[in-house]
Amino acid sequence: MAKAVDWSTVDDLLLVEISLRIVLHTDFAAFRGVCTSWRSAVPEENFKLKMPWLLLPPKICSDLRDFVIPSQGMTRRTLLPEANAKMCFSSKGWIITIAQDLSMNLLHPFFRTQIKLPHIKSIYNWYSLITPKMYAVYINKAILSSNPLLTSDYTVMVIYGRKGVLAYSKPGDKAWTTINTWKGKYFDVTYYKGKFYAINSHGEIMACDVRGDNPTIAQVVANMPYNIPHWDKAYIVESLGRLLVVMRDGVCGRPIKEGSIGITYGTTEFRVYEVDLSTDNWTRIKDLGNTSLFLGHSSSMSIESDGVYAKPNRIYFTDDCLEAYWFIKNGGGKDMGIYNIEDGSIEPYLLEDSRHRLTPPMWVEQS
Repeated sequence: MAKAVDWSTVDDLLLVEISLRIVLHTDFAAFRGVCTSWRSAVPEENFKLKMPWLLLPPKICSDLRDFVIPSQGMTRRTLLPEANAKMCFSSKGWIITIAQDLSMNLLHPFFRTQIKLPHIKSIYNWYSLITPKMYAVYINKAILSSNPLLTSDYTVMVIYGRKGVLAYSKPGDKAWTTINTWKGKYFDVTYYKGKFYAINSHGEIMACDVRGDNPTIAQVVANMPYNIPHWDKAYIVESLGRLLVVMRDGVCGRPIKEGSIGITYGTTEFRVYEVDLSTDNWTRIKDLGNTSLFLGHSSSMSIESDGVYAKPNRIYFTDDCLEAYWFIKNGGGKDMGIYNIEDGSIEPYLLEDSRHRLTPPMWVEQS
């Protein structure tokens, strides 16, 4: 009989070296779970956030979903019936699902854990949802303040309705709480240093402290300068402690040529600004260092790039033209690429057909 191996005696330095080569967080968690000594040698903090998954839409009405890291040729096919025929967003490694009956859930894509969220009917003015099909476009964005796997003290914030209004819920809430302050349609929202920050159609950054004395009030904390050129879409994202606003041009539908009734679209440029909230100073930056941004239909994120999993000083973007998915024949799922911030070039990314109204391609953080 072969002698049993005592894995607890493996050298700590070797364990650390091996852990640095692990790409997937699920594999990292399994590695640490071998025994107590391995867990002690390789703390959770050792896992550096790698390239997020790109969740592809199902090619047919299927319970199977593909999570890919194209740069590594890596695909993880997962049985996920809980997401079938539902509108999906992603944040902090979770999927936010919206069903046709207007129920909402948090869904972990690999553990398949579900957390029930308040019903859409609990949102103020929900009756503006005129037809059943509108469930797929009523929620414009949904994000988490933190990962529910790591803490029970988290908040879900959504942007909803044609006017783009903010609402939030916390664990145990039976209804969504609307942020009463509204100065223009909210385009994007992020969680930064203990507060939610949202950018609206006027270029104002609004701060919401849902744990403060006035949780339903948003305050203007920054105003976009008038000399910043017009933009089609704006994103707000935290990166290495900085608050960034990213402008995206070309994402809206436009005539193929002057006088044509045909419509086309496609990203032409990104512009990145660092916002100093203490001075309301907006500084355009063209060098993110070794950082990469990931923008699109769901929550925005940044990672530190080592050049292997993601290229530094790049913006990885997915198709974010809602009109194309619904109103342009064979539209949606095509405007995906890697934008070089330094020279403005765009490298096409994942050229296969990725058109799906309910679940456009979206980035999913490893968690």
